[in-house]
Amino acid sequence: MKIEIEDIDSCKKQIKFDIAHADYKEKVNSYYRKLGRDMTVPGFRKGKVPISLLEQRFGPEVKREVLTELISERIADAIQEKGLNAVTAPSLLEVQAEEGTDISVSASVEVLPDFQISDYGAIELSLKVAQVTDEEVDQTIESYRQRQAKTIPITDRPVQDKDIIEIDFKGTCDGEPFEGGEMKNHSTRLGSKMLLEELEKQLIGMKLGEEKDISAKLPETFANKTIAGKDVVFHVTLNAIFEQELPALDDDFAKKADPRKNYESMADMKTRIREELQGYEKTESRKGGKKELADKITEMNPIEIPGGLLDEQIKFMVKEAKKKEPGLKKDHDHDHDHDHEHDHDHDHDHEHNLAPSDEERTKYRDAALKILRQEFLMDRIGNDLKIEVSENELNAEINNFAKMLGGGDAKKMRKEWAENGTLSRLHNRMRRDRILDAVLDKVKIKEEIVDRKDIIADN
Repeated sequence: MKIEIEDIDSCKKQIKFDIAHADYKEKVNSYYRKLGRDMTVPGFRKGKVPISLLEQRFGPEVKREVLTELISERIADAIQEKGLNAVTAPSLLEVQAEEGTDISVSASVEVLPDFQISDYGAIELSLKVAQVTDEEVDQTIESYRQRQAKTIPITDRPVQDKDIIEIDFKGTCDGEPFEGGEMKNHSTRLGSKMLLEELEKQLIGMKLGEEKDISAKLPETFANKTIAGKDVVFHVTLNAIFEQELPALDDDFAKKADPRKNYESMADMKTRIREELQGYEKTESRKGGKKELADKITEMNPIEIPGGLLDEQIKFMVKEAKKKEPGLKKDHDHDHDHDHEHDHDHDHDHEHNLAPSDEERTKYRDAALKILRQEFLMDRIGNDLKIEVSENELNAEINNFAKMLGGGDAKKMRKEWAENGTLSRLHNRMRRDRILDAVLDKVKIKEEIVDRKDIIADN
């Protein structure tokens, strides 16, 4: 097949080719033969219906369907043969077909123009790393201390702040019980703010076995919306009182605190905890650095984006924005969007026949351009650096999600995610993160240890 490719503009190619009449005729006759095998016509045995009769009854429909299918196949073959990087579906421009002659076809397709990436090695990033405080180190040590705490039953005194208590309670509103207001043998630590503040305050001083009515006001955020914000009364029975006996902060405690880390002493424990916490803060600062790095690379490389692809992205963003509007039913897909907020999904169902409005283009164009440019730039850099995500790595991430969701069936989850597009998005985001990690190691980074409140203020 002879194929001619012409530039319409930098992002659009025109494809011209001819379909031999003999090829078209053979495909039409093949269609009739298949149709004849499947049809039952009075007066003819099944499979023996003459092609002339089929042509008389179904000719226009068959020719139209065959021509459409043949043109579609040949356009796809032409795109592949010429190595065109098509980013949207081809559009048919012209078909010249006269009875008994070859068919001339002209189509257009949008392509991503070839581009070179500017040297990103010269990029300079200043990363702010939060300074780990003595208080944060102490909080981590206290969490180890709590794990080694002994719980001792108390029988000779009333409830005090910080005690662990066990209670039965039943709430009523206007004298009537309400859903979510009753519990047996509920255990809580006073001061943990797990109970209503008014309730906690009035539990202090109660004696073992004592019963008491406590008035409180439910918060507006209470799960049972019918009584949220209303005054209620809880009838409380105190079943048990416990206090914690915490281990002394000495070398013996440090040695037992974490067998995996095997701290040698309290001094060693504090030093290594500080190092671990500081390492975590550096990792967190790199996350922000990766976002800044992607933005800088995009600013340095304002590659041209085909108009049709830009329209698709804008339509996708409009659709996502409408999902978030109050009163609209939202799709509750498993969309685990870690750190790439705008993820363009080429597999979603675009309404290709409806172009975005001028208002939508004005509102979303710049953001859509940035998303698409980053997508293509990151992909090119990933290819240059030969960065991939293996099936084993993908499966490990799915297993992690399954554990986070309570130990679900990872294989079933993978199958569902493969069907709804989540698996593809997860793969792309894992690869993007790995690409940015690799690029971050190639740019100039200046780390600055700062007070955490300065980082919060910047954000």
